[in-house]
Amino acid sequence: MNVLDDPKYSHLLKRQPFYLRIGKTLLYNWAKFIFSWYTPIKVFGKENIPDSSFIYCSNHNAHLDVIALSIAANKNFNDIGMLAAKDYWFDNSFRRNIMKPVMNLIPLGRKSVSVNDITFEETTILSDKFMKIDKRCIIIFPEGTRGKANVLNRFRKGPSRLAIGLNNPILPAVIRGTGESWPKGKIFFKPGKISVYILEAIYPESFINDKELNKKNVFNAAKEMTTEIEKRIKNKLEELKLNEQ
Repeated sequence: MNVLDDPKYSHLLKRQPFYLRIGKTLLYNWAKFIFSWYTPIKVFGKENIPDSSFIYCSNHNAHLDVIALSIAANKNFNDIGMLAAKDYWFDNSFRRNIMKPVMNLIPLGRKSVSVNDITFEETTILSDKFMKIDKRCIIIFPEGTRGKANVLNRFRKGPSRLAIGLNNPILPAVIRGTGESWPKGKIFFKPGKISVYILEAIYPESFINDKELNKKNVFNAAKEMTTEIEKRIKNKLEELKLNEQ
């Protein structure tokens, strides 16, 4: 079956029903209200946000990161999607039917799971369809999992490969404070101050030296682009740590 014909992914290919869009807008505004007093957010670098679809990449310390990035870019939950492991979020009927449409989840395969998993090319096709509606954006955490506050894990090349395949920019960002407000393993989050630093966008064409996009060229470009994303986020984190001393 063509991935675009699979009903499990129909929520990505068109505008969602009116009632769901209204519900997600209300949820977004409620989140903004909570963040305004319980965990106030300061945003720096709004001038770096492109006037087009982009792929958000940041450090990842807590579940609050998605909401913080959405609020920082003034993108409500109708306009933001997330890449999510297919075997966990889509192959389970409860998660698929409840969380998938609310969070605009886009399936991502994991090599270690099954030969029947979705391919990266299919993920790219779905992402492209999703982002072409109303300049939507996607959040990807290049570390692949939540880490310790202010500590970066090794970045993976997936976001860069996707940016090259879609010809959309990467928007790097640094989040501070979410890991302290909602530490890994805790059920509830506590009051705290959160900061989001939006860095300059990184465009894939800057890393492509050959007009012919064969596997080798894409691999090399993605590797260089990932190094640049990681360097910018790491440098900003180190700068912020020095300023606190």
